[in-house]
Amino acid sequence: MKTWQLCTLIGGVALLSLAGLYGYAHVLTLRAVAQHTRLEAVRDEGNRPLPRGRAFTRQETNTFLDAAQRAEKIADPLQRCLAYPDPPGSHWDRETVVGYCKYRNQPMITVAQVQQMVQAGHAGELDRMFAAALQAQSTDPDARGRFDHIFFNTFAKASFDLRSTLDAWKRQSPDSAFAYAASGYEYMEMAWDARGEDYISKTPLSAIDSMDRLAQQADADLQRAIRLNPKITPAYNAMMSLGGITLGDDYALAASKRGLAQDPANYALYSRLMWLEQPNWYGSLGAMDAVARDAQKHADRNPLLRMLLSGRDLYRIKKCKCSPAAELNAYEAVLDHAADTDTLDDAGYAARDANEPSAMTIYLSEALRFNPTLHDTRIDRIYDLVEFDRIDWAIDEASRLIAADPDDEFAIKARGWAYSIGGDATHAQQDFETAAGLDPDDGWVQGQLAGAYMGNKQWDKAWDMANREIGKNPQDMSGWTLRASIQEQQPRPGLKDTVDYLESHFYADRKNLPFNAYIAHLRAVIAGKAKGPMAPEGHG
Repeated sequence: MKTWQLCTLIGGVALLSLAGLYGYAHVLTLRAVAQHTRLEAVRDEGNRPLPRGRAFTRQETNTFLDAAQRAEKIADPLQRCLAYPDPPGSHWDRETVVGYCKYRNQPMITVAQVQQMVQAGHAGELDRMFAAALQAQSTDPDARGRFDHIFFNTFAKASFDLRSTLDAWKRQSPDSAFAYAASGYEYMEMAWDARGEDYISKTPLSAIDSMDRLAQQADADLQRAIRLNPKITPAYNAMMSLGGITLGDDYALAASKRGLAQDPANYALYSRLMWLEQPNWYGSLGAMDAVARDAQKHADRNPLLRMLLSGRDLYRIKKCKCSPAAELNAYEAVLDHAADTDTLDDAGYAARDANEPSAMTIYLSEALRFNPTLHDTRIDRIYDLVEFDRIDWAIDEASRLIAADPDDEFAIKARGWAYSIGGDATHAQQDFETAAGLDPDDGWVQGQLAGAYMGNKQWDKAWDMANREIGKNPQDMSGWTLRASIQEQQPRPGLKDTVDYLESHFYADRKNLPFNAYIAHLRAVIAGKAKGPMAPEGHG
């Protein structure tokens, strides 16, 4: 090749590369501008006051917990959900609650089942199981959303093992609409993972390229699934997601139209359409309202669609950037009517941030009503039960989690706390020792264990702990305050030296009133004028 030909080729490649970069930049710019324009259009609406509800009283919470505890003793999951109390003073539509309890308690096909059956060469039997679920969803009012729910629970997490299983399923059943729908759904999840959670304008080009490639693979499998069986509603749901992140609003809206033509009362499709019409994707608050109103035309067939009426307000709550108290108050207004598990869970943690234990306890309990598998929610609800003096219930909850996973340090800590508040210092100490072994750097556990040692008069263990903490991190006040507490309460010599060290090394902020009070108390102990021990709280 002549030199001028080589230069021309290199120049052409460079121009093509620049053109590709320009194309990506142009796409990013268009997406960013469109998103900015939509958000600007709802800024005034977003600044309007949020709806306001009412707070729960402690008496209401205790009455609620009495009824919740009775319900949670019911073994059958569906009957337990149906027997559960609604939030105090709320106006939850009973048909919607019954429908959601049934939706959340559908017979499942698990990832493990799919993998085992494909590996055993039983893909045909697997196809028949999915066909039965789809038939039930289409014909049985008590099985509304069964097929959708199975897909969301089975294929909603991208993984290499699942990817290889689905590819094997397609090879075994080349004409299986279910295999291609599952494969496309998984590719969609992989595209989401590749994209990441940042704004598209801040997403690396390599991630966008990977997302687009996976989206095309997803679309190919989903389109094939629909050609084989157009009633597979999760395929349309996945296509709407792909439209939201990369393939465009026309693609997404066409998928929603095709899907709802197959199942006009489909809750999952309307929920995805509501998501798609959020201002941060392709829609507006008005468009969200229009989706909710349209869905109500079919609410007699599927009461779950009534939950979409709160979509606009829930979007505004998530985007409000308001105080925790205002956010919780808005949730209290919206949750006068039934909502899904994610909303109830979000409301519970908004209550935590607002330091409202009644609302936190009620909303986390309602989230567990519909989805008992929420591990972190159950852990936090254990602490709520302790807050409302339900010590035995809290211990039972934690013990069940520990029985399922003996190394569940969070359940062990929660049970230790329940034992501690319940006055069972021996069992509290055992749990905190176990938790400390699982995570030696957990300062909260170390503090609880030190308190347990002192409460059980095991002074040498507490002393050794204080020495370890001081040796490990002498600039941390906690080891020194533990030493001072032991020296005060056992008593043990050397308190004056410890107090001198505390005052000289940790007394930089003269406005730290709790610390000042504690130092003054220790000086009174040294002088023989203290009236009793004082916990070193509020200064570490």
